[in-house]
Amino acid sequence: MSDRTARRLQLISAAFIIFVGAFGYGVAVAHYELWPFRLIQDSSYALGSIVRAGEIVPRGRRIEPPADAARQAFTIHDPARIGDGQFVFLGSDDSTHAYSAWLYDAAGVKRHTWRINYRELDSSGPSSGTDMPHPFLVLPDGSLIVSFDGGDVMARIDSCSKPIWIREGIFHHSMTVADDGSVWVWRADGSHYAQYHYLLNFDAETGATIREIGLIEDIIQKLGPQAEIFGVRHDYPFRRIDGDPPDRDSFDFFHPNDVDVLSATLAPQFPMFEPGDLLVSFRAIDLVAVIDPKTAALKWWNTGPWLKQHDPDFLPDGRISVYSNNPGRRRSDIIKIDPTTRSVTSDLYDGAVHFYSAEMGSHQYQPNGNILITVPGEGRVLLVSPHGEPIMEFNNVSSQSSDYNEHVENGAWFPPGYFKQPPACGSPS
Repeated sequence: MSDRTARRLQLISAAFIIFVGAFGYGVAVAHYELWPFRLIQDSSYALGSIVRAGEIVPRGRRIEPPADAARQAFTIHDPARIGDGQFVFLGSDDSTHAYSAWLYDAAGVKRHTWRINYRELDSSGPSSGTDMPHPFLVLPDGSLIVSFDGGDVMARIDSCSKPIWIREGIFHHSMTVADDGSVWVWRADGSHYAQYHYLLNFDAETGATIREIGLIEDIIQKLGPQAEIFGVRHDYPFRRIDGDPPDRDSFDFFHPNDVDVLSATLAPQFPMFEPGDLLVSFRAIDLVAVIDPKTAALKWWNTGPWLKQHDPDFLPDGRISVYSNNPGRRRSDIIKIDPTTRSVTSDLYDGAVHFYSAEMGSHQYQPNGNILITVPGEGRVLLVSPHGEPIMEFNNVSSQSSDYNEHVENGAWFPPGYFKQPPACGSPS
């Protein structure tokens, strides 16, 4: 073999090895999300956003709504059924490039706006790169408590959107008021996608901690073999982190995403529980459970039939309702379960209203049986009858294009007389 032929073979072999190595690394980048996976992903998203919208829209903020979605903000389909009270919707405010919460009366008139600008609460900006609020709580004095799944603070702001108090930490998904006026919320240690999470009870007036229950230390590690309910051994070597993990799916074992408190009023309908018991949800393992806040004992649990669920609630009829996201199934649902018999029903099954949100979402039953359903995946909130007929819908219609909705994160209904006085700040907003 001549030297020239040998050199050619060497070059061909080297090129082949480089090709195989590059191809293999490319496969690894896609599978394990190695560098530069995020860079490629973000660049691809930015280019697609510019093509679709003419600008780079933050991920998840602009949404193509269903074909039947109304193209105005507040639409009443059945005036006879809407009843009294007021609504607050929390969503992306594209007029300010931030987020807002809007107060509407039952006639569809906007009565007040709270501006939620993350950097006014944390000048360093969110460590995870997103300023999207998630849990919020509107108090009778017109102030609002809000936190950010990807942010680093929780704050109470007044009706003029000025902070009353600010607390550092990762507080996520939902807030629920107990009978004594204190508030329960999930707190994560190091990242929203952490393994260490805490059920935090705090004072709404000051934000100060009253007590905490550790998911791992107080619940899972004390269960022994029963810890398998959570899909893990009680002696698993759990890890603490600082910042979002590079591989969320292999680290985010539980993804707790809700806490509801059993009130003294509803407790007689749930003889197996006590007032103050906590109803919690773990999205990653399709688990809903009830925990004794005094002992951290697990009183009841069920896995499914819901999928990647949110927002389980105690109901006045002695059942528990669950927002079943059903990712990949193209239709979400509200499922009810009797905790004693474990019988399951879906009152909306044959209703005319369809909704779908693969992630996030909440619901609220009104005293008359109507259901307020927040659908982040569609950028809207629906009020439906007990059997799924449309009554009202709120669409966060984009000011840039009426073909799109902006993100809606949460919604709530408040009965007449809830506010001590109508929220206001100077001139009407």
